[in-house]
Amino acid sequence: MTTGPVRLEISDGIARVTLNRPDAANAISLDLARSLGAAVGTIARADVRVVVVQGAGGSFSAGGDVGEMAAADDLSGFVLELATTFHGALADLAELDAVIIAAVDGVAAGGGLGLALCADVVLASDRALFLTAYEAIGLSPDSGASYLLPRVIGASRARAMSAVGLRVDAASARDIGLAHAVVPSAELPDAVRAMAAKLAARPQGHMSASRALFRGADPGEFRRHLEAEARAISVAAASPEAARLIREHAVRAQRSAAAARRRAERGVAA
Repeated sequence: MTTGPVRLEISDGIARVTLNRPDAANAISLDLARSLGAAVGTIARADVRVVVVQGAGGSFSAGGDVGEMAAADDLSGFVLELATTFHGALADLAELDAVIIAAVDGVAAGGGLGLALCADVVLASDRALFLTAYEAIGLSPDSGASYLLPRVIGASRARAMSAVGLRVDAASARDIGLAHAVVPSAELPDAVRAMAAKLAARPQGHMSASRALFRGADPGEFRRHLEAEARAISVAAASPEAARLIREHAVRAQRSAAAARRRAERGVAA
């Protein structure tokens, strides 16, 4: 078992990857992106047939760590490094000969949405919420979202989801194919365990090839698209408007986190 911003547990042919920044809604920091890549590398060397990806603390992932972006001296350069590092982990994940299950409880936004889309099966709780989020801070999609989302829900719906900033709840996600099943939040761990155990009993050595075939037969296409996304989001981050939106978002997030801590402290005191 490994700990840190990504927790990894492997047993009985099942790898459980937990994004472990619950106080930040499992936002994707550079450290988390590196840790995810290391976890995927460990899984690739192990006897694993199923990979479960989940988030700690009631959120899947809020996407890129906007506070870390706002603090960067070179925003465009930092965004490029973050995207490239995270994309490397996603590309390696896609090449695993294992079924990937995303257990989405709470928000899956931006890079979190991209990570969920990398899964073969998405099991969502009834409190799950899916959104692109990039447009709110003046950035273009990354983490495979512009490649995978149209393949899952259709090109027209995917473009509208991004352009308008639509928030897709769990029931709607199931209806459009973004989630394969929805269960009450308290039942999600049991549903994931049952599916993982069932799939781990089967040979899965075909999964990397099958995944590539479903996505377009060219196994290198996904990596090339991720590289194009990283370049595009870095260019978008260089704009003054994006920098302003990112700073404003970071300030709001800090205020919200401080308010949540005060509420928690009052609750403990009571």
